[in-house]
Amino acid sequence: MSPTSERPNAKDDSQAGEAYDALVARLEQVVGELESGSLPLEASIEKFAEGVRLAREASRKLDEAERRVEVLVRNADGGEEAVPLEAAGKGNG
Repeated sequence: MSPTSERPNAKDDSQAGEAYDALVARLEQVVGELESGSLPLEASIEKFAEGVRLAREASRKLDEAERRVEVLVRNADGGEEAVPLEAAGKGNG
């Protein structure tokens, strides 16, 4: 594996991190609006639905990140190297 392939998705990781941070920031804003108690019922329901969607998306991104971190394999030299999840799956079956 070449040095550049040891960290194949560094740019994607950064973008995913930024996207996750934006999701969490928006979720915190939605929760604050709901907790204020100043929204009419219909708007509260819409905010709640948005919050659920944001929480699910953030959870999905965390799950993806966790899977990527967990995909560590031993290389031919006995050391460990990170490999993309897709590449690790090809060797297992």
